[in-house]
Amino acid sequence: NIFSLVSLTGCLSCFKVTGYSGGTVIIYCHYSIEDRSHEKYFCKGPKWTSSCDKNITTLRKNTWQHSGRFSLYDNTGGNYFKVIIRQLTRQDDGTYWCGVDKPNIPDSYTEVELNVKKDDCCEKSVTETAYLGEATIRCNYSEDHEYRTKYFCKESNDFKTCVDMISAYQTTATAGCFSVSCNTGEKFYTVTISDLTERNTGTYWCGVATSHISLITQVQLQVTGK
Repeated sequence: NIFSLVSLTGCLSCFKVTGYSGGTVIIYCHYSIEDRSHEKYFCKGPKWTSSCDKNITTLRKNTWQHSGRFSLYDNTGGNYFKVIIRQLTRQDDGTYWCGVDKPNIPDSYTEVELNVKKDDCCEKSVTETAYLGEATIRCNYSEDHEYRTKYFCKESNDFKTCVDMISAYQTTATAGCFSVSCNTGEKFYTVTISDLTERNTGTYWCGVATSHISLITQVQLQVTGK
């Protein structure tokens, strides 16, 4: 649901993002090549102004910047920056702006409408205990995600980022020791981890991906040899 809103005020586009209470969203903010060197920011407010409430800002390139529940990574090679919002609540609902700070001329900015839902389809957190060899994890999703890419990632130790393990669209897929099987019409998909060792112990997330990534259910996986 992306549509152009080019204007003299610098607004490039507008898109909608859906997140879930207790979950995480990963938002991609695109910019032009000419904006690579400028400061990037992410702010909240019903209307864009140069003094909007900035949740996070950075001049650093190709490295993570963190501020509370927000993280930002400016990928200059891809001409976009990535924003992560963790531990979502209904209070996070609202209008945000991906911004590029341009001294002496109007900033470039993109409007983001974030809708945080509470969905009974999916648990916020589950704990799985598995033995050496193989583990199978079930990931539920709501009906409106039937035709979206299914996504599975693993948290870094400090959960500043979530590392992509595997994704698939209405089919099966394999990536290393990870495989995913989508059960079309059943509103769940399964992730199988083969050659399982204790090193696979950690925190994972079930989610869906479109123009953004929504992490819905946290999976605490404990691998034991006993």
